[in-house]
Amino acid sequence: MTNATLRGAVFGAGNMGRHHIRIMNDHPDVELVAIVDPDVDRARQHPCAAQASVCASIDEMPDIDLAIIATPTQYHLETGLSLIERGIHLLIEKPLAGNVKDAKRLVAAAEAADVVLATGHVERFNSAVNMLSRLIDEPLFISIERLSPYTPRIKDSVIFDLTVHDIDLACWLAGGYPSEIAASGAAVFSETIDAASSVLKFPNGCVVTLQTSRITNDKIRRISVSEKDRFLVADTLFQSIEIRRQAEVSYSSKGNELTFEQSSIVESLSIDKGGEPLRKELDDFLHAITTGDSPTVDGRAGLAAVELAHKIETLCLSNIRNTSKK
Repeated sequence: MTNATLRGAVFGAGNMGRHHIRIMNDHPDVELVAIVDPDVDRARQHPCAAQASVCASIDEMPDIDLAIIATPTQYHLETGLSLIERGIHLLIEKPLAGNVKDAKRLVAAAEAADVVLATGHVERFNSAVNMLSRLIDEPLFISIERLSPYTPRIKDSVIFDLTVHDIDLACWLAGGYPSEIAASGAAVFSETIDAASSVLKFPNGCVVTLQTSRITNDKIRRISVSEKDRFLVADTLFQSIEIRRQAEVSYSSKGNELTFEQSSIVESLSIDKGGEPLRKELDDFLHAITTGDSPTVDGRAGLAAVELAHKIETLCLSNIRNTSKK
């Protein structure tokens, strides 16, 4: 298959879908031929709608080669299976599905049909995260913070809304699947989990903590990595990385008082942003389709994130129930 033949559609014209529509419409290697959303009036309001067919359902859609599913999570399975049956390559927004059973069905169907299935964990294409992944050598401890203000429109728990991003990053940066998990959470503004703290221990000894919240006033996106002789901090929101190395430790005494001084070498790195992460994600998806290579975040990686999100959510809910009984 050559790039010139690729015809694409975006399912969902909501918060994420409108960005995918824009990115696909502007991409030189794919033609946006359809926007599919039951709310056709909303879909027609998108600036790119004039260049594509606006459809209320999959049955009205013209022939396509690939699709991006950016619908609410509850529709991922039904939409995904229908498209896979038609032999259409898929990029499904995170989380891959709302539960483990549905995620497994999507992965199995895609593998059986020999179609590309990518999962939209766009943080893998964040320039600061990508550079950090190349800098890390032997991580001992990783801390990932994702803190945000409360958004009433989000109905999923903070685990499936935000933590799922960092579950994927944790497995990628630590290298593997965790052997031990501990987690606790709190319901503050909604009836589900709004803040959570998780600890993942990996077989190689690396420990990753995930701090996720949608009850904070500030928006914070930070990854800290402790190695034997370095401490790396990436601010993925402001696109900066610092590397701190211990330079000198000295002790001195004045009378009966002992003082301690420690100096560090701080290296601030410049980051080549290299374009919008969502555009780089689409580039990667198209590359997988045209070359046969696996996408950076394939269906099995998406499944692993859903499995771990479910385990963490279960632990958090259990802790909340136990606390309420006391």
